[in-house]
Amino acid sequence: MTEVDDDNESIKAIRTAIEIEIVGLETFQKYAEQTKSEAGKKVFLQLAKDEKRHREILEDQLNKLTEGKPWEDVEIPASEIEQVVPKLRERAVETKGEAGAGEIDALNAALDLEKRASEFFREKAEQAEEPEAKALFLRLAEWEDSHYDLIKAELDSINHSGFWFDIREFRMDAMY
Repeated sequence: MTEVDDDNESIKAIRTAIEIEIVGLETFQKYAEQTKSEAGKKVFLQLAKDEKRHREILEDQLNKLTEGKPWEDVEIPASEIEQVVPKLRERAVETKGEAGAGEIDALNAALDLEKRASEFFREKAEQAEEPEAKALFLRLAEWEDSHYDLIKAELDSINHSGFWFDIREFRMDAMY
């Protein structure tokens, strides 16, 4: 483990990542308030909860580094969303959602936010010199990917796209 100074690129990346998580938290809380469907509210509240947890993990690491302590391996357990998404994929249950245009716009904005956050974390992992920083950023990218998958599945369901978690729900020739 190596010590880092305040000008280190990974430290700067952590500060930016904290800002990203704060924006995500505030955005998902706002969408939860605006969403009429209870299922939609729950999704946004869970996403907000995860973003808060991301921020706490990043702040803890930043505090240690700025106190002159070395990088630590950070164990990031699977979030509730990460635990649910694979199970839902395996079951491929047909769902039908109902949402207004505002909720669809919110989900699309959330989808974009999660995609950009994941790309940011992957880029920072690539640039990180410290193995612990690389591992932290990659794990956060995975977490954001699970959020993206959940939001995409909700949009697919609402829009009746024929796909749910990228699994075709029906075929055009009426064969199942």
